[in-house]
Amino acid sequence: MAAIRIESVTDTTSGQIFAEVFVDDGTEPVMRSEAAFSSHDDLVQQVLGMCRSHFPDHFPFVDDPTIGV
Repeated sequence: MAAIRIESVTDTTSGQIFAEVFVDDGTEPVMRSEAAFSSHDDLVQQVLGMCRSHFPDHFPFVDDPTIGV
């Protein structure tokens, strides 16, 4: 099992927000986004939306838009 941590960071030059992704207890990010988010909340909503679309709840009684049901 791996633990994935996503941190939002403010870019001091542009004032925009970017994400850094860490795996397990790593101190160096394995991935970093562009500074393209207007706020920390905007980044959170974008990440959650991506997770919801790529990792849908496959409980048998939940509508799954990824398979048209």
